[in-house]
Order: sequence, then C-alpha cells, then structure tokens
Amino acid sequence: MSLTQEQIKKISENLSKIHLDDTQNLEWDLNNILKYFDLLNEVDTENVKPTYSVISKYENNLREDILEENKSPTPKELLDCSNQKVIANQIAISNIMSH
Repeated sequence: MSLTQEQIKKISENLSKIHLDDTQNLEWDLNNILKYFDLLNEVDTENVKPTYSVISKYENNLREDILEENKSPTPKELLDCSNQKVIANQIAISNIMSH
C-alpha cells in the first residue's frame, strides 16, 4: 500500500487540519511506514503464543491478588508519614499565594 501526493494532501488538509507546504517528504515518510506495515503483515503468526513477558522461564512472576480486611492505613497513620506540621487533622503547608 502506498499513498499518492493527492491522498496525502487530502489527509493533511481535510482530516488532520495540517497545512503542508512540502508533501514530497511526507509522501516518502508515510509510504515507508506503510511498506513496513505491509512487511509485518506478511509474517505468519498463526501458531505464535502471545508474549506477556520477555522472561520465558517464569510462567507468572506476579503475586496473587489477595483481599485483606482492615489493611488500609488509618488517617492518623497517613498523617504521621508527613514531615509537615499537622493542624486539625490536615497537613499544613506554607502559603502558596504571593501578594
């Protein structure tokens, strides 16, 4: 598949709202990209398993999702993680509005 200058001009003007002065270079670039896709389409992937990980010796190296009750931190525990001053259960920050 390849595109003509006329098709590229139509795409640039009507579809993408890009106004190009030189469609010659764009035609060459787009056609090379489309040729690459055509080449990829020639590859037989009929019996190829999907790749989820490039590390093939591990079937699944992710932990199981386990719902644990009451494992959420309390608001006090979260506030205690801050180095900022806590006032009325809120983290106090310096004034971010300048005069």
